[in-house]
Amino acid sequence: MADTIIVTTCSANHLAQAKGLADSLLQHNPGYKLMIGLVDKLAGRITSDYYSPHDLVEAHELKIPEFNQMCEGYDVFELNCALKVFFALHAIEKYRADKIVFLDSDMLVFSSLHFIEKELEKKSILLTPHILTPFENDGKRPFEREMLKNGVFNGGFFAVKNNDEGKVFLNWWKERMIDQCHVKPKDGLFVDQKWLNLAPIFFPALGWLQHPGCNVAYWNLHERRISKKGNKFYVNDDLLLFFHFSGYSIDLPHQISRHQDRVSMDDNTALKELFALYHQSLIDNSHVKMLDLKCYYQKSNNLFKKLGLSK
Repeated sequence: MADTIIVTTCSANHLAQAKGLADSLLQHNPGYKLMIGLVDKLAGRITSDYYSPHDLVEAHELKIPEFNQMCEGYDVFELNCALKVFFALHAIEKYRADKIVFLDSDMLVFSSLHFIEKELEKKSILLTPHILTPFENDGKRPFEREMLKNGVFNGGFFAVKNNDEGKVFLNWWKERMIDQCHVKPKDGLFVDQKWLNLAPIFFPALGWLQHPGCNVAYWNLHERRISKKGNKFYVNDDLLLFFHFSGYSIDLPHQISRHQDRVSMDDNTALKELFALYHQSLIDNSHVKMLDLKCYYQKSNNLFKKLGLSK
């Protein structure tokens, strides 16, 4: 039985990100194992030596009874979000792991994740809120209302203990991901993430992390100052555990995220170095080449369906 398994998901065009995450994980957590849940089919386009020594499981291997229905109803972004929990449950069964930690593929790990393992001794389910303190009312993005629209918690991280409480939570979430993982703000939906608003009410064994080094991203940089001491990055004097590079583009290396204008990396040399490391990881893993790979599950008629038109 494995102690802790890390899970991420992506389509083939984001495999460079997933590999960068996996390599950074092993660099700071020797002995850990990461499983890439591929929401795609490789179909001979990429050989196993690219992502080795990390495991890769293709979506069709999960044998989800409603999988065809999900592929027809979701675009690729929605499908990726919907399948996170399915891959997490698969990892529990495959590795008989004590703990499952999910990390979005657009992250890098910078320290040991033993803190998360210890927190799972106290709570069976862990989430991270987008923000812990308010934004200034200065007209800059992101706004607090975006947190209301997208959800209190960020779905790019969750951790679950392999016990009854953890599995009940995952199965509750899974059932809603079959046909209710859409981007439909008027219906109160933002993929898998908005459902997490309800989770603390339904599941008493759930806790949320307030460690400033967990799931640092553009949305919480107003409250988290990045610094560097020696060869380690810190956040508000605590070690940086993992950073979420959401909204970053390799074509705009000096822009933190397309979703924000509140913080500039030019004002913080440590933050700038952090993004330079991520940029180099993408280059080293052939991100630009990977971007050309088309997802097998991209349905050309999805857009027409969303607009209520026939193809």
